[in-house]
Amino acid sequence: MDKKRRKKTSLKTETNTQKNKCTLYTISQLITTQEQCGITSKKFKCLEEYGTGYFELHRFDGLSVGVFDILFNKDLTIEGYFSKDFLELSFLIEGEQIIKVNGLNNDLVYESQESYLVYASKISGSIAYYKRKHLKEIKIRMDIAFIKRHRLNEAYDILDRYSLKSLKNNFTQPLCSKTQEILSEIISDQRKGLLKRLFLESKILELIALQLDTKKVNKPEILNQVDNLIKKLYKTQHLISSDLTVQYSIQQLSRQIGLNDFILKKEFKRVFGKTIFEYATDQRMKKAKQLLHHTKKPIYEISELVGYKNSTHFTAAFKKIEGVTPKKFRNTYASYDHKS
Repeated sequence: MDKKRRKKTSLKTETNTQKNKCTLYTISQLITTQEQCGITSKKFKCLEEYGTGYFELHRFDGLSVGVFDILFNKDLTIEGYFSKDFLELSFLIEGEQIIKVNGLNNDLVYESQESYLVYASKISGSIAYYKRKHLKEIKIRMDIAFIKRHRLNEAYDILDRYSLKSLKNNFTQPLCSKTQEILSEIISDQRKGLLKRLFLESKILELIALQLDTKKVNKPEILNQVDNLIKKLYKTQHLISSDLTVQYSIQQLSRQIGLNDFILKKEFKRVFGKTIFEYATDQRMKKAKQLLHHTKKPIYEISELVGYKNSTHFTAAFKKIEGVTPKKFRNTYASYDHKS
């Protein structure tokens, strides 16, 4: 379904689901609150009437970070009003949204594996979500004090360049592999208090730098390419890295993504500089090293978590790439940490 058809569908959905209009907090229940070292973290559970899943909100130093992982069981329209000015950076890992902003003539279509950076001033509007569409999103809001503290407007003219007034239909850009890595780190992070605060701020600054750099350098190139092909390649990349326990064949990937085998292999290598097999192996080894270093899980369990059902095959693959066995790798880090 193309974007024009999606817009028509969104209008029908709005007519048919007026009763499903609500706010974020009317569809959820607060289950935990933590305040420590200047950061407030809240976790909410989606009410069964609306769907399943959770979302978390972290607030500190002019920042608000929302991490959403929800599967809705009905079409919903979430309404909102913001009395303050803010810069919003969003990453839609999975899902589909139709964004309506009061004062803008056109709806904004926001799809899986896209991101946007927008500066908004005292706005109201709504976001439409669809049933049986998994919502996996990280949404970051920065207030004026944060923008000034990091001199974002001085360096990039944020308030004008990314203002809603100058926003066009092509307001999104695809997620790059580095961005996906950072998002995965944020989603899986279990730190609390000061460590959480320091971790989140460092990752957010990294994401902002990537977004601004991509906007500045690559946007004309991205817009001039076949947008649908680029999205499918990034979706392939995400499909591989989001669940490393699965070893996809080229045929399986091509069916799920909707590209033929030859084009998928050729274009993936052209865009990312690696074959699909090389990329998948890199992701498996990176995850394996993290687990070896930061957990005490046995080798056979780690091998399963990174997609090797046979631990002997995992050990051989690990040694071929890293030059040492997983056990020796772990012992080396343990020895180093002990000395430190």
